[in-house]
Amino acid sequence: MKRREFILVVGGISFLTLVISLSLLLADRFQVKSCGCPKMVSQNFIWLFIFLAVIFVGSLLYYLFSLKMDEKERCICKNLEILHSILDKEEKEVIDRLVRNNGELEQSEISKDYDKIKAHRIIKKLEEKGMIDVIKNGKTNKIKLKNELRKEFLK
Repeated sequence: MKRREFILVVGGISFLTLVISLSLLLADRFQVKSCGCPKMVSQNFIWLFIFLAVIFVGSLLYYLFSLKMDEKERCICKNLEILHSILDKEEKEVIDRLVRNNGELEQSEISKDYDKIKAHRIIKKLEEKGMIDVIKNGKTNKIKLKNELRKEFLK
């Protein structure tokens, strides 16, 4: 069972317990009392009612926010699929590697997988497509995802 469903079940159980405790509290309030002694049970019911209400509202909010986060993840995955359909194999691998490394990578790291000329050509193609920025950094270059892509991929 996923975490979201578990929290929803806990929220449902707390809601049912909340309804039962509320009905018991109201039944206790409408009873005719023969003696004038105060009852501590009703005060405990109020604390129980508050506790269960907080659990129910918290689990409901968590469930709703997790649905929203799943929708964003699906959107990002769809964008990645579209992007991958445009790129060739080597460009996909470089972009995936950039995403895994928080959007930054040294060109020498890419040159470890490909020879230097092939790595340079791949980087040049990605730069021409407007997907990366190449920043001179001494003898090597630092490769960064464009800010727009970085925001989408690194959420």
